[in-house]
Amino acid sequence: MDQPWLTITLVMAAGALALGVATLRDALTRRRALHRLGVRGVRTRGEVARGARREGPTVHPPQVRYQAPPLNNLGAPPVQTYRRAPLNHESHPLHVGIPVVLRYDPGDPRRVVVVHTKDGRPGKVSYSATANLTWGVFFVLFGAAMAVAAFL
Repeated sequence: MDQPWLTITLVMAAGALALGVATLRDALTRRRALHRLGVRGVRTRGEVARGARREGPTVHPPQVRYQAPPLNNLGAPPVQTYRRAPLNHESHPLHVGIPVVLRYDPGDPRRVVVVHTKDGRPGKVSYSATANLTWGVFFVLFGAAMAVAAFL
């Protein structure tokens, strides 16, 4: 084999391309949360109030606590605290006390999705679908550029 660098470069390019495609698929799956909500939604911050739990054969999803305007109640205060299970609770690891960024439906503030988590614990990484989408695009382009450069 006269050019071992070609083989090494092509293997690295294939690895970068595969990592990019896997990251893109994961990020696009998690970005579908807004499609579940049905509207662009209003962005707010909240926290995970209760983790997932099992009571007999029933599994209850985690609940998030956030503040939003009241629903169809003109005599209520301008901001009400809601405690609901997000529509996309299976997409994020939601543990009690973790701050989250949410979007709620302005027509029905009880409908909420988690945009991303902000886990401040050491050793834990917060998740942002936009950041992962950016990294996925970078690795796909980097892998393709490496493969093209190897043949030039």
